[in-house]
Amino acid sequence: MEEYEVISDNIKIKWLEDFDIEDKRYTQVSAYIYNDKNELLIVEDENEWKIPGGHPEKGETKEETLRREVMEEAYVTIKELKYIGAVEVIENDEKYYQLRYKAKLDEILPFKKDWETIDRKFVRLEDLNKYITYSNGRTFTEQLNSSIKKEN
Repeated sequence: MEEYEVISDNIKIKWLEDFDIEDKRYTQVSAYIYNDKNELLIVEDENEWKIPGGHPEKGETKEETLRREVMEEAYVTIKELKYIGAVEVIENDEKYYQLRYKAKLDEILPFKKDWETIDRKFVRLEDLNKYITYSNGRTFTEQLNSSIKKEN
């Protein structure tokens, strides 16, 4: 069994490619969104860059959550969503999942700074570590690699 990546004293995580999420508790849905130059969309939230996504609202499907969160954070629409897997999180002995998708950019709308994000940009994968400090971590690297190899 693959080992977990330790994030803090009470949190450990691991990547599960193509994990069957049926009947499992998930708290987040995020996406690796690529433009036609194969650059990755990232958003800045309180001086931290990340891939866009967020928490589901009651009654939403996974895909509805993703589309809403991407619009709220990055002001883009997406197409060709593909589920790539889940991050298994164990926090204080409680287990839950964070879902990851790959998507293609559909439309870029005018960006508005609001309470969720203050900036968005597309970055080349080789420049990702200049923005996302944990992008060289094992779990993030495995997710990114899964997004690269997953066909749209």
